Order: sequence, then C-alpha cells, then structure tokens
Amino acid sequence: MSRMSLIVCTFNRADSLRQTLQSLITQTVPAGSLEIIVVDNHSTDHTSSVVEQMSAQSPWPVRQVREPRQGVGYARNCGLEHAQGDYVAFIDDDAMARPGWVAALLDSFAATPADLVGGKIDPLWLTARPGWLTDDLLGPVVALDFGPFRKRCTSPREVFLTTNCALRQASVSRYGGFDSTLGRRGARWVGGEDVELCQRWLARGACLVYEPAAVVQHKVNPERVSPAFLRRWFEDIGHTQAHQSPWKWHHRLSLLPAWEWGRLAGAATRYARARWIGSHEVTRLPAELWWRFHRGFAQERWDHWRSQWTGDGARGCHFASEAQEIA
Repeated sequence: MSRMSLIVCTFNRADSLRQTLQSLITQTVPAGSLEIIVVDNHSTDHTSSVVEQMSAQSPWPVRQVREPRQGVGYARNCGLEHAQGDYVAFIDDDAMARPGWVAALLDSFAATPADLVGGKIDPLWLTARPGWLTDDLLGPVVALDFGPFRKRCTSPREVFLTTNCALRQASVSRYGGFDSTLGRRGARWVGGEDVELCQRWLARGACLVYEPAAVVQHKVNPERVSPAFLRRWFEDIGHTQAHQSPWKWHHRLSLLPAWEWGRLAGAATRYARARWIGSHEVTRLPAELWWRFHRGFAQERWDHWRSQWTGDGARGCHFASEAQEIA
C-alpha cells in the first residue's frame, strides 16, 4: 500500500491553518496510508496550539517540525526531509482540500508514470471582487485549470503551483528539491520556487501530469485584493521573474531583453500620464501596478548586471539581500 505525506508550510496563519488541517483530516483513504506534517517557518502566533488541537482530532498522524530559516523554499525542503511517504503532497496554509483530493492524487500516480502531479485550484472568494479589479490584475488570485481531463504536461508554461501538487519521493533524489533562494520570505512576496522546480524537472526528463479531480480551494481575503497588497505583490513578482529570466551574454551590454525595454517605457509613460491628469486612485492603480512590476524587473536585472561585472554572480541581487537581512 502506498503512503502519502501531506506537507503544510506555515508562517503566522494559525487560524487559517486550522481550516486547512480540518480539510486534510477528513480525507477518505485507507488506514495507515497518510501522514500530515506542518512545517512551522518560525511563526510567532498560536500555530503550535492549533497543531496540537487538530492532531487530537485527526485519524492520521499529525506532527509539527520547525524550520528556523525564514523562507518557504527552506520550509518545503524541510518537509521533504521529514516525509516518510512514497509520495509528498503540498498545500498552502490559506487553502483547503476538497473531499477526495488525496485519493485523486494517489490514483493519478497509480495510473500514470508521473513524477509530479498537479491539481486544479479554484479561488474561494471571501470578499466581493472589486469592480476595478480587471482580469489582467488577478495575478495574486491563485487559480489553475488546465481543463477537464487528466493529461501529461510537456510545455514549460504548463507548470503547477505548490498550493496543490504532489511529488514522487524517489524522484526528488533524481531531480532535486526546491531552490531555497526562491519563494516567499516573511512579508515579501518574491516567489517562483514551484515554477522553477517544475521547469527543472521537466527539462531533466520528469513526467508531469495534471489531475483535474484533485481540487484545492485557495482563499481570496479582502487584504489580498487591496491596493496596498497589490502594490507589494506586483513589485516583488517583477523581481522574481527577472531573477529567473535566463542571463545571456549580450545582456552585459543591453541589461534587459529588448522586449522588456519597450514594456518598461510603455508602463512608465502610462503611469506618468495617469498621475499627470490627476486620476482617482482606482483609475490610476492599474498603471501604477504595471509600472511597479516592470520597475522591479529592471531593478533585479540591474543587480544581476552589476554582479556580472564585479564577478560576484547574483549575490548582490534582491533575493540575496533579502536572505542576508533575514539571516
């Protein structure tokens, strides 16, 4: 009988974590086939007491491990190290698994040669969607839907999110774990650790399978669609995408890819125009958000460019400085 380890990495979201764990302990699978591991990434709230309470209610073993190094990349690798299952599934502490989630993941592994299985993610709106929140600004609203049928994913664009994905434990030794320089750290929304892992595994020959029957709901609370949060998210994701963008020899001369220079200029022009005409914040916000994204992208590339000339690699970039501040 195959066994699955469910990993929840958490940081100061005790009340939300309770709901996540509740959705996990009610999963229906054969006895002895499941364990739940909560990786506490240096929380300062009542996370420990929530884990203790939910452990007492669970038919499955629930244990807590601590990862003192701040960063979800570190936390995910910590979970992998402690997992005892044949498969390891990840779900976020602000998400809830639908009934049958674990069974669908196990069925997908049994029916395919998958090294990594990703499932469907539905937004769970806990607030009304603001009228000004157009589709092009929905990046912070986590969702994933590759269609109604199970399929093998072969494109680098078809990647899964750690809100809902599972890895074959034996494949971790072959293809490697998460890049700990990526992923959210504290209040910063630099990310990309899941995208990087999927693309690296795919490039090395791993089999990635999408399983639509494995469904997770991800919460969209009022704070996540507030202007303050969107400003921070767009800028940090700009840094993330630039950090992961391949560095080519001619970038030592051009700094940015040619296409990004055009987008940066366009974003700056639109934002300057919106400020000049004195638009209301809601009208001005989309232009500001895309300006912040492209500015973050350019700042990250500048740090990489400077490091290339000084011979320090990427040690002076946004990601490295974040890690140094936390350490």
